[in-house]
Amino acid sequence: MEVSTIIFFSLLLCGVKAIYADASLAALAARVRLVEREINLGKLDAVKTDTKLIDKFEVLESSLKEELTERFLPLLIKPLVKQAITDIMNEDYIGNIITGHVLREVQSLKANVQNTKTQLKTLAEQLRRVERDRDTYRKSLRKQRRSLTKDIRELQIQLNHTVADLRDARTTAYPLTTAASTDPSPSNTASLAPVTTQDSDLQASTDPSPNTTVPPTPVTTQDSDPHATPSPAAGHRLYSASGAGDLETVKRILAAGHVEINTRGGGDYSKTPVMAAALSGHSDVVEFLVGRGADVSLVDSNGNNVLHVACLGGDLETVKLIVSRNLVDVNARNKDGRTAVYWARVKGHQRVVEFMVSRAGH
Repeated sequence: MEVSTIIFFSLLLCGVKAIYADASLAALAARVRLVEREINLGKLDAVKTDTKLIDKFEVLESSLKEELTERFLPLLIKPLVKQAITDIMNEDYIGNIITGHVLREVQSLKANVQNTKTQLKTLAEQLRRVERDRDTYRKSLRKQRRSLTKDIRELQIQLNHTVADLRDARTTAYPLTTAASTDPSPSNTASLAPVTTQDSDLQASTDPSPNTTVPPTPVTTQDSDPHATPSPAAGHRLYSASGAGDLETVKRILAAGHVEINTRGGGDYSKTPVMAAALSGHSDVVEFLVGRGADVSLVDSNGNNVLHVACLGGDLETVKLIVSRNLVDVNARNKDGRTAVYWARVKGHQRVVEFMVSRAGH
């Protein structure tokens, strides 16, 4: 074939192809438009479906909420409420237990306090009994000490009497003995041993001097002149017997004569026999000495009269005797301005204080 023919047919084929290509493009474009419409419709359907799903989900959600509220929520809340109520009740129960325990403890404490009060009352009563027993023992001990002091004084008096009798016998046997030979030497001088006790009243009543010595005894006998000079030894024996309450010895000494009834003796040598008897509480000796003319107006070195020393001794009967006889002024004062009732207060003689106050008026 010729080249021209070939070219002609080639061109012809290309034209045919171009025609068919244009037709295909038009069909393809139509189909693309169709697909686009379908896609758009699908999109619309998807949007509608999505909206419907959302609506359905909301409805379902609302339905579920209602279902939970009406059915499931009460079932869940009820146990919780029961548990809460149970807890509250348990708390009240525990509170009641604690309250009961506290009340029991309080009752126990009250019982213990009451028991302690009872024990204290019992102890107080026991203490009072012990104090009464102590006072009784002290009184008994005081009496025993006074009795012992009296016995010692009696022994001293007897010793003094023996010494005096020996001197009198020696003087009678040897009338030419000089006064110098009668003077007591350190070997034959009888001294009063101090009688000390723990009782202040006894100390006041005995009133001994640690170095008291019997004064020298002059030459006297019972047959001597009753108007002779009073014997210091007899005066000392009179003082000692009065302080010891030895009434018989007092009577015997006074009956023998040549003795000064107001002789001074004691530790300070300023008290009289009637003072010594009043101090020791021997009312019978006081009464006898006053009846024999003892001078009750005399005072000791401190200005104390017989009533002062009687209140110092604390014997109520002796004080009553002196006051009832109106022997001295109940309000008389010593050198320090002390009255008789002052000494009774100082020594704790309550009964004497009460009696003196009723008589003194203060």
